Amino acid sequence: MINTSKIALISIISVCLTLTGCSGDSSSSGSGTLNLNITDAPVDSAAKVVVSFSGVTIKPENDSAYDIDFVDADGNPLTKTIDLLNLQGPASEPLLINQTLNAGHYNWMRLKVVGDKNSTTSYIELDDGSEHPLYVPSGNQTGLKLNQGFDISDGGAISFTIDFDLRKSVIAPSNNSTAYKLKPTLRIIDNENMGHISGIVGANTLNDVSCPAQQSNSVYVFTGENVTPDDIDGLDAEPVSTALLSDTFNYSVGFLDAGVYTITFTCQVNDDDIETDDVINFIGTSNVTVTAGSTTTFNFD
Repeated sequence: MINTSKIALISIISVCLTLTGCSGDSSSSGSGTLNLNITDAPVDSAAKVVVSFSGVTIKPENDSAYDIDFVDADGNPLTKTIDLLNLQGPASEPLLINQTLNAGHYNWMRLKVVGDKNSTTSYIELDDGSEHPLYVPSGNQTGLKLNQGFDISDGGAISFTIDFDLRKSVIAPSNNSTAYKLKPTLRIIDNENMGHISGIVGANTLNDVSCPAQQSNSVYVFTGENVTPDDIDGLDAEPVSTALLSDTFNYSVGFLDAGVYTITFTCQVNDDDIETDDVINFIGTSNVTVTAGSTTTFNFD
């Protein structure tokens, strides 16, 4: 069973970026800048979840798509490798920093992922120490595409964070394969309009009569007010994010658009198979308001 907590990554390496294959000017004059960060919700049954990126592809509305490839100081191709299990909490690691783009509308962007089912360029390391390839089917050709458009104004700047929800994305091997699939489940958040939720889960909730002897604890967050919580199955209400508890029973959910959310707790997350409709019990369901630029504290009793 794959469980998740909300984690993110802090930048420790400066990455040199360059535009390659640019096909022409945007329909609008002038230019602005794009900042692109990445965060994720990883698997707790793994020691590492490593994803390698070679760049980003961006599609202007009235022009051909072009690549922003990562290169080192000498102009050589550079792969940026991120272990998604390094850190927890509302942090992120930048993929693009003050990247100049022509002003105008852009239809989509695509993360260029390196790795296939026969290599460990991107990989998952399990708790037993074994390493397995982690790949996006057709990823070398299509990457991880985000269809949400955005606008760059002349002299403006915009910053996004891409939420890599691994709980919904990592698929265990099948048909005698040892490779794990990375099914693209991504969410893009405007950094100017996002906030976080954090808190602690108290003894009354942890000791609820519905909780088994071997608990598997997680906080689920759903978009909207008074949502009836459900498991992750792709059918009914789906959590926008989940978070495992720390050793001190704290949790943190980062990068949520400002607004009202339904938050709840389950001690049966190991019974939540993302590919089936499961019956799990939720405790302490409440509404929480997220404000842009701040962290909302919500504690379960």
